[in-house]
Amino acid sequence: MVRDRPFTGRRLFRLGLPVTILILIAAHSPSVAQRVPRLTFPVVAAGGAALIVFLFGRSLTRLVAAPAADRRRGLLALAFNGAALVFLVLFPALHVVRAISPAGGRAPRIHTGFGNWLSSEGYPRLSPHGGIDVAGTIGADVLAAADGRVSVARDNQDLCGLIVVIDHAHEGLRTVYCHFSDIAVRVGDSVKRGQRIGALGTSGQRAWPGFQHVHLELQRGRDVNAIEDPLPRVVGCFDPAREYPADRLVLTYPVRC
Repeated sequence: MVRDRPFTGRRLFRLGLPVTILILIAAHSPSVAQRVPRLTFPVVAAGGAALIVFLFGRSLTRLVAAPAADRRRGLLALAFNGAALVFLVLFPALHVVRAISPAGGRAPRIHTGFGNWLSSEGYPRLSPHGGIDVAGTIGADVLAAADGRVSVARDNQDLCGLIVVIDHAHEGLRTVYCHFSDIAVRVGDSVKRGQRIGALGTSGQRAWPGFQHVHLELQRGRDVNAIEDPLPRVVGCFDPAREYPADRLVLTYPVRC
């Protein structure tokens, strides 16, 4: 008679690790993210978080009950599960709390800042964030952050999705906007600060419910790697009655406040 082996924490780990890697790859692939139901990844993430909490609790109890000779292995398991708990449960949970709590003042919420190693949803990124993710609602107007001329307006077929790029007169700078659901301008159009250039959406790397945003990037010239943090140049929400400097590039938020 063959006895079934118990479904131990080690077997859970061996099953869960490749599944987690596949999910992370799928979540970063536009061709996959755009084809699955929108709640797929949040539901899978919730299940994964529950499993991580279970494994952390299990490793903690086993460490307490283990004899002294076996505690080194128990400490390694606890450290590994603790790291998973921090990066895959606590950080995302904190981002959820921030996303559902009211934003202070008139300025829109920034889900992810420039250079951050965490995504809008709080999960580790494979590279530092190249712009800022400005929170908004699906279908809301996306506004030009400064005067300029449209040089790109298309489906980029990558994590940016539907993209608009506006070239500005100062310092060879241009602003890049990602994740539209609809583009309202064409290449060659001259646009004014605060003008509607499209509608906010989830194209490209589709944002989870509650984390919809416009990705705003500031590039110097046409080198996609020559980027800088746009936030220091942001002077607030667009105000049609306000006069903005003409001798340097200042930006306003790309959503209505």
